[in-house]
Amino acid sequence: MGENCKDMDISIKTCVIYPMLTTLNHTISQKVAEVFDLYTELHGARISFFGPDRKILYPDAEGRTNCSYCRMLRGELGLESCCRELDRKMMDAALQESEMISYTCHGGMREAVSPLFTEGQLAGFVMIGQFRSRSASETSPYAEKWKQTRGNNKLQQAFEKSTVFPEEKIEMLLAMFSQLLELILRSQLIHHKDYDLIEPVTEWIQQHPEQVLSLEEAARMTVRSPSTVTRLFKKMTGRSFKQYQSFFRLQRAAELLKNQPSHPVAVIAQSVGFDDPLYFSRIFHKHAGCSPREYRERNNAER
Repeated sequence: MGENCKDMDISIKTCVIYPMLTTLNHTISQKVAEVFDLYTELHGARISFFGPDRKILYPDAEGRTNCSYCRMLRGELGLESCCRELDRKMMDAALQESEMISYTCHGGMREAVSPLFTEGQLAGFVMIGQFRSRSASETSPYAEKWKQTRGNNKLQQAFEKSTVFPEEKIEMLLAMFSQLLELILRSQLIHHKDYDLIEPVTEWIQQHPEQVLSLEEAARMTVRSPSTVTRLFKKMTGRSFKQYQSFFRLQRAAELLKNQPSHPVAVIAQSVGFDDPLYFSRIFHKHAGCSPREYRERNNAER
């Protein structure tokens, strides 16, 4: 955590109810807000989530507030519109680059913003910041203006109390945050609303890898036609319904081969729905580029 973070509310909250967040085309799991809150508790850096229209979705008006220094800039110095305009400008720059960008705001605070894409569509933007770099100036760019108009050093004092990190730590925090966002997207915690239609099917497949689900059964689960299920799976996962099911079963088999070294290959094959060990070996070889036995031996050698 930064050296100073007394003014930011990072007290642990219990029994917090996080609402489901949505944009025009995407659903954001409440777990995303939980993860962002935990990251803030750990590091003292504020995280905000914006929709594709650049309107803030998290935190809401009753959620985590800005740090004292930023509240003074936005409120008492009347820089709210300036701050929002900079936010939009940097979101546009990040979107143009299609990656996270880091910058220092007009108030001397470090910020970073990253666009989020799912299925090739913009789902929104995530912004992290309201901390300082130890290598930057220790004086607020607005300290003199504040002192001249108000006759005190309260703004500078708030600036000095804000969270501060060495530059190397900032690089690590942003790299970690980028990895966290990638995991959130891979876990479908932010996904296109069409994914909600096939979620009952994907959950069933994940919970019952030993059973093969037919396309007709999947259609009944979603109350959609088989052709619609096929189209949605291809759109949301990049794989056909049959390919998705086979891919997941083989991925689960790879996990079991790695984590259960004493279990025979035939037993693992059966646990993911393959009754014929030889057929399983051929299919697994196509999937992993080696036989189940070789895959296990490689992973054991790496431990």
